[in-house]
Amino acid sequence: MRAARLHQFGTSPVIDDIDIPTRESGQTLVRIDAAALGHLDITVASGNFGVKPNLPHIGGTDGAATVIESDTYEPGTRLLVRGGGVGLFKNGCWAEYLVAADKAFTPFDPALSPAVAATFFLPSTTGYVAVNDIAAVAPGERVVVAGASGAVGSMAAQFALLAGASEVIGVVPREDQAALLPEGVRPVVGQGDELAGVVGSEPSVDAVIDTLGGDGLPHLLASVVPGGRAALIGYTLGKSLTLDLPNWLLSDVRILPVNMIRKTARQAELAPEMIRLLIEGKISVAVQEFPLDDIATALQLMGEGKVAGRAVVVP
Repeated sequence: MRAARLHQFGTSPVIDDIDIPTRESGQTLVRIDAAALGHLDITVASGNFGVKPNLPHIGGTDGAATVIESDTYEPGTRLLVRGGGVGLFKNGCWAEYLVAADKAFTPFDPALSPAVAATFFLPSTTGYVAVNDIAAVAPGERVVVAGASGAVGSMAAQFALLAGASEVIGVVPREDQAALLPEGVRPVVGQGDELAGVVGSEPSVDAVIDTLGGDGLPHLLASVVPGGRAALIGYTLGKSLTLDLPNWLLSDVRILPVNMIRKTARQAELAPEMIRLLIEGKISVAVQEFPLDDIATALQLMGEGKVAGRAVVVP
């Protein structure tokens, strides 16, 4: 089978021809129909993470697959792949076939396309938790979503609209990203100091959902009304935030972390609802597909922020 394997940390995976793995008791052999490319995959491949798999390693923590052999699932059953160490310290989904423990698989409605099934879980559950559990967006509130063209940001913007926000403002760093915003989201283009006063000279926003970090974040925090909230998810534009403590205390804006590592049970609870909303067309995930052979290019485009939504490889 063909597999994208990492031979050295900090380098791109290489397509190798290797044997199809052999299934043991308590495991399931599947054909991978689509495999997601995520920032966690990139972090693991960097070698600068607490989880360092033995090399060569097949990455890919999330995928959609079809059962070939199993004692638990009927052949032909469509399964989500996630958990059980897949793609972390065990071989993952960036291959034509995968063997993993039965607990790493969950059946899903085949009405969901493999590309969406492989990619919806993390962005949809993270967006939902950020908007509803952490920021607690209420009907009639104004919300800013920074990075609203990305997978998680797009989901956060959609869930803010579903929560009844009176206005959702989507902040994107580049002009070409504005066209990628969900319908109903007002685009604002800029970063850093360009975001000063982006929604007015006085605080007028009830909540900020930020997936970018960087030097634009303090300006977005300044736009939040006293008693408002800022839910922080990501840091693709910068990992540090400096606060002027006296003025921050005066602003009375709550800065809240969205730590999905501590939300695994909540994610599992939300997954069926996310699938229902996707099938009914009430939310959508933007997916850009790449052949498995082009995985190095796809990862490079991800790093440059040039992928529309989630990247997925198809063996």
